[in-house]
Amino acid sequence: MEFLTSDEILPKIKEIISKADKSIKIASAWIKGRNFEDILDLARERGLSVEVILRASEFQDFLITDDRVFRKIKETGGRVYLCNRLHAKVIIVDDSSAVVGSANLTDAGLSDLSSGNIEAGVFYDSNDDSEELKKLINYFEELKTQHSGEFGEGLLGFALNPVRPQSFEFILIEDEVSLQSYVEIRVPNGRVLARITSIFAYDMGFFANPFTTSESTVFAPLEDFRKIFSDARDQDWKKAAVYAYTNSNGNRINIATASVMGVVNQEGKLDMLSKPFNVGEAVYKVSPETIREVLNKNFSGAPMKIPVRAGFLEDSDISVFLDAGEIVKRHMLVIGTTGSGKSYFTKRFICNLLETEKDLQIYVFDPHGEYSEALSQCGGENLEHIVFEETLFPVYPEEVTALIEEAGYGYLVERRSTLGKKNSAYLSQNIKPSLRLTGLSASDLSDVILGLETEGDEEPFKKIIEYLKEIYSHQMLTTQRQTSEKINDSLNSKKMVIIYDFKNITNPQTRVNIAGLIMQELFNRNRQDPKKRLIVLEEAHNFAPEKGFGDVSAGRDNLALVSARRIASEGRKFNLGLITITQRPAQVSKFVLAQMNTQAMFRTINQTDIDAISTLIEYAGEDIITALPSLPTGTGILSGMGVPFPVVVQVR
Repeated sequence: MEFLTSDEILPKIKEIISKADKSIKIASAWIKGRNFEDILDLARERGLSVEVILRASEFQDFLITDDRVFRKIKETGGRVYLCNRLHAKVIIVDDSSAVVGSANLTDAGLSDLSSGNIEAGVFYDSNDDSEELKKLINYFEELKTQHSGEFGEGLLGFALNPVRPQSFEFILIEDEVSLQSYVEIRVPNGRVLARITSIFAYDMGFFANPFTTSESTVFAPLEDFRKIFSDARDQDWKKAAVYAYTNSNGNRINIATASVMGVVNQEGKLDMLSKPFNVGEAVYKVSPETIREVLNKNFSGAPMKIPVRAGFLEDSDISVFLDAGEIVKRHMLVIGTTGSGKSYFTKRFICNLLETEKDLQIYVFDPHGEYSEALSQCGGENLEHIVFEETLFPVYPEEVTALIEEAGYGYLVERRSTLGKKNSAYLSQNIKPSLRLTGLSASDLSDVILGLETEGDEEPFKKIIEYLKEIYSHQMLTTQRQTSEKINDSLNSKKMVIIYDFKNITNPQTRVNIAGLIMQELFNRNRQDPKKRLIVLEEAHNFAPEKGFGDVSAGRDNLALVSARRIASEGRKFNLGLITITQRPAQVSKFVLAQMNTQAMFRTINQTDIDAISTLIEYAGEDIITALPSLPTGTGILSGMGVPFPVVVQVR
């Protein structure tokens, strides 16, 4: 140990730094001036890592430790820690030598005896004072880790009054922060995780709102407002005066509001925040470690059963996952306007699901033939593409009755006559809303019509068929048996993905009939043998509308709607999941929507659709619903049971 006078402190510090090759650790209540800058220049020349602990007890501390100090430390790549009770003055170099004393690292503290403060210090060297030096190093680490907070690039601001367990506001010092991004507050029992829900810009030189109940002192005086907006002033003068006022007094600040997700404990579990943290706590950009710890959990906080990558956390390379186990059990809704990215998201999700889960069959109902090309790249030989040919496929006798009446031979099925009763009974036996029972599994529609009875003259049936062929085409009357065979073969397929391609079917009733038959059969099969199956219903408003959509009914005669409702409410009991995709959620059955307990929401503009979402999705906050119209293409918000909390995701 060597005693140091005021004349010897700075030379000794420079001497040991000039020989160093690893690190310099500094603790000083106040730092300022040329002497400190010379010390850091030496450290930078030697390529030393720099750690500095400063006092942050009151604002006066930073009228001494000014912004030049922070810029200088930043130039060296150094790390700053703030301690509100610091009074120690320590410099440790390479963990092998140290100077301890009364001197702060200011020009007054480091000047010689003739011009600066009168200081005293002690020099420690590992050769002579190894045990004492170890104690000093440990003490520095204790100050840094237990009594200080790191002032890093991730620091965004500080919590303002009042802090609540559910939400808080904080003053934003960094501008590069966006809505729906995540922040954290470091508390003794973990890290409070929160999502930014709003950002307000204020100008301290502009006027407070004179019509509010109170006036904040950070805004311009109300008297200035009265001077400018007095009735005696010319209108153009008022405009010019306000312009000049903002130029001369402008000083903008941003205030953010954050919704608390919970506190990430030491085990990585997201617990509820039961009491508020302290006002003034530092708010940091969420660390990758914190967010990764919770992104592999579902809404209940349990590890995901089947984690499937859905994309990346906004503006990062951190993967975001959806729990496909929750989707099979509790279903998922995907919404977004045309071009928002909803269909691309669904295709990517299916591909990622195929890589993750091998014990699952996926049935895609594709109205426009958009899925086969994308899914063939990941499904390969495990994909079966069923293309339906143009056809009429009635599932209720009334549909055939309507065709006969349309052809002008309604008397043949008129129930008031004996002949009509016989023919109605015949149609009821052959046309059924069941794939197993319908006569169209073995016959075509033209054969069924020719099987009707007449009063000894077969000419009416030929005329009926000629008329229908003229209106609907020969193919539409003679492809029912082929359609049934395709459906049955697909339902017996062992492939992982079966795509039902409806692009050639122009008759809306036929489309919902075929879709309804398939969904009904899948439900019945899963009820008998609950293997994991997932139905993907693209453009669900065409199959399960809330009200009549185009020529599609929203009543019990819509077999697709009836089947979708049943799967939505009961499918979870039999491992039959449903993904409902739509650009018009307001036009999809509210009953079906209400059962979709995970949501992937992309840009949605129509207010009617936004209103439909907000009333049915309990896990999405008002800020999320408000954000939907402005989401960029390929960016969505995941919420509900399949994720731990609402997450902004980029699909790429």
